[in-house]
Amino acid sequence: MANPFRKRSEWSRYGAVVFISIVLLVIDSTTKWLNGPRNVLSIVLSPVQALASVPAQVGRFFTPDLTAEADLDIAYDNLRNEYFKLKSETLLLRTLEEENRDLRALLDATERLQEKVTLAELQDVSLDRDNHRVAIGRGLRDGVYVGQAVIDDKGVIGQVTEVMPLSSIVVLITDPGHALPVQVERTGLRTVVNGMGSVSRLRVPYLNQNADIQQGDVLVSTGMGGRFPNGYPVAVISEIETKEDEAFIEVTATPIANLDRSNNVLLLSREAKEPLINDSLSNGEPSDQ
Repeated sequence: MANPFRKRSEWSRYGAVVFISIVLLVIDSTTKWLNGPRNVLSIVLSPVQALASVPAQVGRFFTPDLTAEADLDIAYDNLRNEYFKLKSETLLLRTLEEENRDLRALLDATERLQEKVTLAELQDVSLDRDNHRVAIGRGLRDGVYVGQAVIDDKGVIGQVTEVMPLSSIVVLITDPGHALPVQVERTGLRTVVNGMGSVSRLRVPYLNQNADIQQGDVLVSTGMGGRFPNGYPVAVISEIETKEDEAFIEVTATPIANLDRSNNVLLLSREAKEPLINDSLSNGEPSDQ
């Protein structure tokens, strides 16, 4: 015969666990009290994360494209790092070549910004319908900060939303809650792209029926908001649907970055440089930057 007091005790313990969980969720969402314990826990669990990545590392070790020779591994890592850095620098060439240098010197007379690049490796990927996030192996010790822009060798990936000592969380541009200011490269038309919960589709809302936009148009970041630098490729217009009696057209775009296939990403940080006009005056000649 079942003991009713034992069942009651089990339900009491279950209720206590549920109550404590709810209290912790409320504290975490309204205060920063749990940031310290979370950071300590992330450090404690880092050996577990490293152990969990061992099977993937062993699998990569035995792939046909790699050998066990140490010198070849070192050469491969060096070439990979150089490739990503060079790729990030060339993404802006097309946009920069079209700008008027003298006009840009006047508009940016107060301050110029230059991006620094940090290579990071993906540790975990979460791509369910309502949550598009990835974990990367860079954190507070590497100078990562909330709001930092993240790209790959093709285009914009997303931005950092949470930073821990040894790792960080990046929300992708396809996350349903993410919005990014962009402009049409061909016409300069400014708009935004919203995530739709799909790694292959973005929504471009609030475009009028007479908006100058067409399939194949490239969308690039505008720099508005101060998080994503200006001129980085974001998406390509893939579908335009016009409906009668509707004020806006339905536009979707395809992300340019390899959101579900990248193993490495680049973190962009910006450093202020001296004002251009002051530089040109001190040199006694006009600036061409």
